[in-house]
Amino acid sequence: MKRLNFYYYGMLVLAVVAATVTYFLIMKDIVLPINPLSVPGQVIQYIIILDAIVSMPLGLWLHKRVCTRLAQQEESEERTQAYYVSAARRIFMVSNAMVLGIAAFYLMGGYQSMLWLAGISAIGWYFTKPTEKKMYLELQPEQY
Repeated sequence: MKRLNFYYYGMLVLAVVAATVTYFLIMKDIVLPINPLSVPGQVIQYIIILDAIVSMPLGLWLHKRVCTRLAQQEESEERTQAYYVSAARRIFMVSNAMVLGIAAFYLMGGYQSMLWLAGISAIGWYFTKPTEKKMYLELQPEQY
């Protein structure tokens, strides 16, 4: 579980680093802010919005599918390892829009919509927090 916590909190650290770097680049005039209504600004928005719309549900769905398959197997090291890989993938897929949204917020001179998108992804990131109880519940066979 410690390894998953490393990935979980690593995404938060990555978001803070992205915010710090982009803020520094804008404040020191190394990079000029991108107008959100310009073509490059709109392309950045489309990419991040599409990433959020696709990767968040896909990450959750893929993990659920893997857990359903793993629940049918007997308790083993391979099963636990497969769960860890799937949970790490879920953390990355659900929270990558948080990092990109925060970076885009600063690159576009404080464009509020990107901050909202990062917030939505942060809510999804919160629900991917790895715990022993969550692992136990996700690996239980479904009762019909």
